[in-house]
Amino acid sequence: MFIIIQKLITPVIIALAVIMLLCILHNYTVLKDHFHTISHALNGREVKKKLDSKGNVTEYERKTAADIDTVHAYENSYNESRAVFETMSQLIPVFPLMGILGTVAGIMSQTTASDSTAIVGSLNVALSSTFYGLIASIVLKLVITLLNGRIISAVDNMLDAYETTIRTRGILNSIKDE
Repeated sequence: MFIIIQKLITPVIIALAVIMLLCILHNYTVLKDHFHTISHALNGREVKKKLDSKGNVTEYERKTAADIDTVHAYENSYNESRAVFETMSQLIPVFPLMGILGTVAGIMSQTTASDSTAIVGSLNVALSSTFYGLIASIVLKLVITLLNGRIISAVDNMLDAYETTIRTRGILNSIKDE
């Protein structure tokens, strides 16, 4: 049993790290789309594309005022993508733990071995799983922080500013009414 874990854990760590990296990159593109959508809604701009008489695509901007319901719908969609980000962030520490599992399984598989070269060879394989688990964790943490973290911070700041503006307008309107 321990030998199977020892032999399979490193390829599993690498495969899961690649899958996680692809998921992080996909989530980055989704969050980036949310950033642009919310930014355009809050700044009151809408970019439209149309065909001219020659069949060429032209873009034009039009000033629009996003209503509160539209912004909240965008915010809800963004929050779903942010939840995916949070989940992936929470899964990153699993990689070093999987590496340690491989190390423990490798050491336990050789506890009955009397040949010292077999024990040393087993330690090499066992420690490599910890190495790959740590590398995967470090790389994934850097990527998720540098890419997704920046966009999330920017969107959160935009939405906080919007909520402050809405609250201020409500306070000013209530003062006018009095």
